[in-house]
Amino acid sequence: MIDVRTFSPADFEKYDNFREILEEGATRREWSFIAESDGQELARAGFLSQDPPADAPIEIYLFGLSVDWDNPLAVEAARQLLATALPAVSKVGAPVDARTNPAVHPDHKERRALFEAAGMGLFQEKQGHVWQAGTTGMPSPSSRLSFRSYAEMPRHEFLAVLSLGPAGTLDRNDRFYYELTGPVGWAKVMEGFLGPGDEATWKVGYNSAGVPVGYVMLCAFDEDDTGTIAHVGVVPDQRGNGYVNDLLAETTADAVGRGFTSILSDTDVLNVPMIAAFERAGHLEGVRPWHVWHYRYPPPTR
Repeated sequence: MIDVRTFSPADFEKYDNFREILEEGATRREWSFIAESDGQELARAGFLSQDPPADAPIEIYLFGLSVDWDNPLAVEAARQLLATALPAVSKVGAPVDARTNPAVHPDHKERRALFEAAGMGLFQEKQGHVWQAGTTGMPSPSSRLSFRSYAEMPRHEFLAVLSLGPAGTLDRNDRFYYELTGPVGWAKVMEGFLGPGDEATWKVGYNSAGVPVGYVMLCAFDEDDTGTIAHVGVVPDQRGNGYVNDLLAETTADAVGRGFTSILSDTDVLNVPMIAAFERAGHLEGVRPWHVWHYRYPPPTR
């Protein structure tokens, strides 16, 4: 007999990571769960809601999943825990997300099987791409676009271009939030990811007529000497001209200027044109085991 219950005060004292997240206000007491059998803990997990950027909808994530994958009873306990917790947590009106990545989870295969068994569905799958200084080469600099950075232009002009980029996107996560927030809301949400030092490498590209054709947003990644492309997009009426190549060349040069020796970015596996653009620019698959499976509850219907 497996019993699933929420954390007691003693449980929060026992597990520092759960207590710290509770004290930060990122979770609720009723969002931490333990599965037991005959008083023995078999699995535990919690859910947190990070403060989203302004105008963004609430987002809830699985955290602190602990299960002995070699113990079939523990795996079943974890399934029952999630099957109980997911409907309860999602009552706030937001989907519940769980991600796994072999770069951070050696047990990613077991996690994926557990998520699916508990009623979650695969919402998006993303492949990592890496540019590495001295290894994957430098794309040729753009000769047909000029660039202005976020630091050099009025905020509203940058956001106006940014709001156009995801229209018709093949990226499932971007499409979901773009439809949810609308173009202006989406741009404001993305602006919330601007970090210290990024103002000069968030850029809009202009053609020879002075028309904005797209943007690219290079940020610092949370690893030393590493950047990431927060987003890159070509506005709809300028697509088909290969401008994404110019944008990637510009941002790769910016990475060198910022002292980054690598750029780690990822893209939806269904976004075949973006994958091809990354590869042309020397941002290659297979350099690192970075591959993100993004599950959601309730499971996606499309």
